[in-house]
Amino acid sequence: MVGRFRYFTLVLVGLAAAAPPPAEGQGLVVTGYANMEYLNPQGGIQTFDAHNLNLIFIGQLRGDLFAAGEIEYEHGGAEIALEYAYLAFTRWRYVNVVAGKFILPFGTFNVNHPAWMNKVPGRPFGFDNVWPATYNEVGVMVRGGLPAGYLSRVTYDLWVVNGLAGADGADLRGMRDNNEDVDRNKFVGGRLGFVARMRFDVGASLHTGTYDAANNLAVTFIGVDGAFRTHGLELRSELVRAAQEATAGELKKTGFYAQAAYLVTPAIEPAVRFSQMEFPGASARDVREISVGVSVYPSDFGALRLFGRINKERSTPEVNNNLFIAQLTVGF
Repeated sequence: MVGRFRYFTLVLVGLAAAAPPPAEGQGLVVTGYANMEYLNPQGGIQTFDAHNLNLIFIGQLRGDLFAAGEIEYEHGGAEIALEYAYLAFTRWRYVNVVAGKFILPFGTFNVNHPAWMNKVPGRPFGFDNVWPATYNEVGVMVRGGLPAGYLSRVTYDLWVVNGLAGADGADLRGMRDNNEDVDRNKFVGGRLGFVARMRFDVGASLHTGTYDAANNLAVTFIGVDGAFRTHGLELRSELVRAAQEATAGELKKTGFYAQAAYLVTPAIEPAVRFSQMEFPGASARDVREISVGVSVYPSDFGALRLFGRINKERSTPEVNNNLFIAQLTVGF
């Protein structure tokens, strides 16, 4: 929705970015977002879910020192976590230095995952068990941007972090949360992006390292992403591939989604998303989905999303697991 979440979009870019407003003495700002959901799965139990309440603390502490942190309460407080907490140094115009715990800016969905920004409820397939969103890390990052012609720019992010750690061939999602490294190996990665004045942006990302030090096994993620916006229309897509070494042979995993949304009126925005995930062999994780629905904006800071999600198994017998989601999300 054009302009409707402008302030909060800038705030969320700060999750991984280190670009505070130039004003001196900004002080601490408390903001955040929340969403409540009604879930009605086919053949399952209907339920309300207080999915999350996230409090964000951001501010320019002094001069060129910037800080940000986010505390997340999920599922009615059943899960409480520190989403990120970092310091950023912004003295140099084209180079910002970030240190602490931050969300990796691999692709775009990992950063733009909050419900009030994600115009289709839920994660697309492949962005939970291929790229394990939301994926945050402890380490150091250098990032910035350079002008590239009239109203265009090139952006870059480079990081060194503790990285994933787990057993031979294990699920990648379960390898996160190494706030203190369990081995001497570090993961390195980056994203190179181009933002054009013609309302489109593209990017390419890489993240690689050794996840099983005992067996010297590595995993490498490669991703590409793109988006285009014009006159109320928003198109976006992202592809991620993981090559995970294992003693039984390399495991190649792929996730992809394409999404379109169109702002019919200032209060109505239908959207559709297709996503799929592929795992080695005939796996129950070879799945795809089509989500179709509409967002209704009752205020400048909230959205009611009504969506149906049709799930399809590709390599195993069909499972009746389609889903209806009603989601109320706000940014504050």
